[in-house]
Amino acid sequence: MEIDRKLLSPMMLKYMETKDQHPDCLLFYRLGDFYEMFFEDAKIVAKELELTLTGKSCGLPERAPMAGVPYHAADSYISRLVNRGYKVAVCDQMEDPKEAKGLVRREVTRIVTPGTNLDTDSLPLDRNNFLFGIAWSPERIGIAAVDILTGCFEVSEVASLRELKDELAKYHPSEIVANDAFLLSGFDTEGMKNRLEAAVSYKDSAFYRKEDCIGALLSHFQVGSLNGLGLADFPLGALAAGALFRYLSEMQSTGLKHIRTLRVCSAGAFMLLDSASRRNLELTETLRDKKKRGSLLWILDRTCTAMGARSLRSFVEQPLLSEERINGRLDAVQELLERPMDREEIREYLNAVYDLERLLGKVSFGTVNARDMIALKNSLAMLPPIKNLLGDFRSAELMRIREEIRDLEELTELIGRAITEEPPLLLKDGGIIRAGYDAEVDELRSAGQNGKQWLAALEEEDRQLTGIRTLKIKY
Repeated sequence: MEIDRKLLSPMMLKYMETKDQHPDCLLFYRLGDFYEMFFEDAKIVAKELELTLTGKSCGLPERAPMAGVPYHAADSYISRLVNRGYKVAVCDQMEDPKEAKGLVRREVTRIVTPGTNLDTDSLPLDRNNFLFGIAWSPERIGIAAVDILTGCFEVSEVASLRELKDELAKYHPSEIVANDAFLLSGFDTEGMKNRLEAAVSYKDSAFYRKEDCIGALLSHFQVGSLNGLGLADFPLGALAAGALFRYLSEMQSTGLKHIRTLRVCSAGAFMLLDSASRRNLELTETLRDKKKRGSLLWILDRTCTAMGARSLRSFVEQPLLSEERINGRLDAVQELLERPMDREEIREYLNAVYDLERLLGKVSFGTVNARDMIALKNSLAMLPPIKNLLGDFRSAELMRIREEIRDLEELTELIGRAITEEPPLLLKDGGIIRAGYDAEVDELRSAGQNGKQWLAALEEEDRQLTGIRTLKIKY
């Protein structure tokens, strides 16, 4: 559809300029309380999400096709589009419309793809949503996997395409980013895409330039060299990890601070299982139905939290080889088995713990709401009693876990003091901040609830200050 831009209104012209910067994305453009889509994007979104297609005057002889969704419910709509293979660019208002001079300044704050989806309601609780990076060379292949919400970040290298296939089966990523040289490797890329149901992006050699990729990695973790990350012997793994960080920076303008550790997965640390063995052993899904029910993981999984479920899946998919570490886990299991009362008490505390990893991811990306903060408070409140109970255990693994638990009582107390116990979902509904926490909020709330009395008091106060006995304040 040819559009004569000379006729467009200033707002619609700005929309088209933003769309030009992201031609491969559906553009969610914030207008007040809605994200709006126009022209071809509106037609696609209306069809895919079964929305009403309307129109908007834009300066052209005909109204522009338009579809919209409420901003507070946008994540669920975006997830549905991403799951159907679309990329979505989210353009937000960067200033208060009441204070803006002329057009409200808007910027694309994030681009949502399968591997960068932040909607926790659309993601499975018991498995990570991995974005997978590949840096291929004829000699070796660097690989990296990151879960943008939980902060899990793992790096390694493999020697062959067969090993790469096995790693892809293990991580089962929702999205893959690879250098364009990988297309020359002979790997069945289309089969990989269909088998994993993953989105695949290929980046040119300039995107994988060593200085930029390694620099992005060192800058994020604030270290001087790859030695500080344990990646000195994994140059291609570091390249794949750095390229992932560059890609994430393109997709997300904020966040990533919660990704604080990087785990190097050396070949000798875990048992190598090829994809055929994983299928035949039915580790995480059955051979016939591809369901969790009936698999080894289904039998073992009695976890109380989403974090525990993901950890157990990782244990099953990556069996240890170190006898010392295996025995350490077994000693912990044995001690818990021998102390059923303490074990059940720990389970009771864990039942009240929400998905802290993903909650902290939402905090980092600024998508957290007041109810999430109450969930965070209630979860953190369980840490001291769990830590206290673990003080009576003597196995090295449980003692290590206890030492790593921080009470965070000050943060728990702050959230409880600041936010009401049952806050509304939306900020605009008000009633989130507790009475007594902030004097200015209390004053404004009182003005809203007791406007006439407040106005009368203000009028009397101003009469005393000015000496004008007939002074009136009506608004």
